[in-house]
Amino acid sequence: MKRSLILAVLLLAGCGSATGPDVKSDTVYGNAMDAGRSAFELAHADQAQTQYEAAYKRALLRDDAPDLADAGYNLAVTLLARNEGQKALDTINQTRSDLALRGHRETEALSVVQSAALYRLGRYDEALNAARTVSLQDVNLGERAAYLAGISGDALGRADVLAAALSHIPMEKGASSTLWRADRAELSARLALRQGQARTARQEALQAADLRRNLLDYRDMAQALDIAAIAASRAGDVAGAQALTQRAAQSRTQDQAEHS
Repeated sequence: MKRSLILAVLLLAGCGSATGPDVKSDTVYGNAMDAGRSAFELAHADQAQTQYEAAYKRALLRDDAPDLADAGYNLAVTLLARNEGQKALDTINQTRSDLALRGHRETEALSVVQSAALYRLGRYDEALNAARTVSLQDVNLGERAAYLAGISGDALGRADVLAAALSHIPMEKGASSTLWRADRAELSARLALRQGQARTARQEALQAADLRRNLLDYRDMAQALDIAAIAASRAGDVAGAQALTQRAAQSRTQDQAEHS
């Protein structure tokens, strides 16, 4: 199954579950998945949601568990992009129920987006537990889970969890090296803050912000700027901290305006 990185989450392509010369692909399902991806890449999450809902309904019509898994996951990711954390969790639970009905094993991708949704809702203990259920067999999913475990641990004041998560994100370059570098930089900044290394934290946070910007991940970019602002304040640079806070606030204000 083809996978690619979109806005720091994994979006699955609508490749269909059936293969072979005598098996016809469902073009309605495939077209809805493709249209959803195109809309998502253009930051039209509302349109992507409509397409993924259509794809999920088509998968129900087909009684196709793998297609349900893909469409349900993509729908949950899209809802999360729209800041609809609870709806994303509801979608995950429905997808799991429909997969269980068909005797289909749940995919770890659902646990990754579940962790992200729980973190967004401030349910950090649950977010950490969900992230910890993901194995490292899929490198990209494992990296995402490690990052989510790290930020959840940080929110819980667990420097040990944060450090352990950082150790699970490799340094070597790969297909998703920009994302990995961004995640490492952010976790490094958070850990440096907890260790009283304000200057290092600011440097790492600003690096994370630059990398998030390159990924078009503006939500997490603003979050990195917030971390840099805290670090600047602790280093005694009041003016710098105020500027970084204002930059993050301006980005969020514009994000809300574009998605209202």
